Amino acid sequence: MVTNQKSRWSLEQLEHAFEVEARVGAPEYGATVHIIPIFAGGIGEGGYGSQIRWDLRMFRRGAMGPTSVDKTNLLAVGCSEDEAESVLAQVDNACDFLKRAYPTLKVGIGEKVKALEAEVKVALPAGHEATREEFEV
Repeated sequence: MVTNQKSRWSLEQLEHAFEVEARVGAPEYGATVHIIPIFAGGIGEGGYGSQIRWDLRMFRRGAMGPTSVDKTNLLAVGCSEDEAESVLAQVDNACDFLKRAYPTLKVGIGEKVKALEAEVKVALPAGHEATREEFEV
């Protein structure tokens, strides 16, 4: 894997910035549980990447889009009661670990964002927020 060293993520974060997935239930349902990192934060909240939220989703063959990871959906894909409880406990443990291991993106991203915002303000003409340009098609 080639890593851009100018990235605002640390190398350790890049190595682990992927979703965690596991197959659950009976094979004919093709169900998988995913724990997906969603990078949040904005102006006034510490900047982009100041928070990482771990989103839980379950995908299964034949369903349009993700479903929630709960006991009812796990039972629907062929998990037994005990297996469903075990999966929920494992998902909770994994999320707790990920929250502790990756609370934010690399320290210093806020300063980089402020520097970029300053460069953009210098590059754009005054009053650019109010302009409405029309383009011919």
